[in-house]
Amino acid sequence: MLRKTCILVFVALFGLTAGVNMLFAGGGQAKPGGPLTPAAQLVPPPGKTLLSLPVDQASPKPIKIAAIIVQSNPWGQAVLAGQEYAKKVLADRNCTVDCISIEDFDAPKTMSVVENCIASGYNAITFVGISDALQPSVDKAVDAGIIVHIFNTDPGPNSKRQAWYGQSGIEGGELCGEALVKAMGGSGKYGIITGYFSIIGHEERRTGAHSVIDKYPDMKLVGEFENRDKAEEAYNITTNLITVNPDLKGIYVAAGGPSGAAKAVEDAGLAGKIAIVCHDVLPESAPYVASGTISAALDQDPFNQGYQPVVDAFNRIVAGIIPPDKTFYKGVMATPQTIRQLFPELF
Repeated sequence: MLRKTCILVFVALFGLTAGVNMLFAGGGQAKPGGPLTPAAQLVPPPGKTLLSLPVDQASPKPIKIAAIIVQSNPWGQAVLAGQEYAKKVLADRNCTVDCISIEDFDAPKTMSVVENCIASGYNAITFVGISDALQPSVDKAVDAGIIVHIFNTDPGPNSKRQAWYGQSGIEGGELCGEALVKAMGGSGKYGIITGYFSIIGHEERRTGAHSVIDKYPDMKLVGEFENRDKAEEAYNITTNLITVNPDLKGIYVAAGGPSGAAKAVEDAGLAGKIAIVCHDVLPESAPYVASGTISAALDQDPFNQGYQPVVDAFNRIVAGIIPPDKTFYKGVMATPQTIRQLFPELF
């Protein structure tokens, strides 16, 4: 399947670069105003399930949807794939989806992009909530009549956003905490690598993991560190952890960059001796799970986090279909024994 160029937003300049059209999986280029492809005939990418289908009608008026995502790690790329597919699906329904990239998880930068989208007259905006600092921008958009669908992280408990999509951070952290305790046999030194202490979703995972791990007195935390969702920083943190703690037995990577931690463990010759538990089953991390360097990885369906909020926004605008206030994605925990069966498209 052709991969199209996503519109890039350079936050410092707020300049836009146009994306390119893609082809439908069934063949033929999407043409606004032409015959639409029925939802029942849509072919998702390999290994993906479409959790929402667009209504089989074109909008009588042009619709513009902004799909915003951070492009600092492979998870963001997986979300972008879902947004790009939504763009392709809706192109013949008189709907333009602009995929807008932000360089990192930064609340002020995200606020600036959202404010620009409000001023540009989008009918709907989808993005990661990151923190409650974004609530005023969310509320401003909704008050202006714009549909706001949030995914992954809610922008605080009281925003006016109309729908949220994602996995429970607390429950995800609990599942990973249990997996780490099991992999370490309930004892030993371990470290936690998170993305940002300031991001609600990352903190929920860390809190959930602690609620499980802290019940085991022989599990000894040696430190918690930010890697800004980057694999190279996870590599450096892990290397330092091993140097300072030669008897280290485990690492929980609560956000992006687990492949960096896994590579550091392998480079130290400690694969299989230091357990790694993380989130997201992606092309970068899957080989490390298959080899056993990563003991367990909890997937959160990033494709649908990108795709479903956009399609549901279209259906809401065109057909008045109201999605649930919250759509939870069940976590799929991949292990060396199950990953090839669960995610064959990655091998």
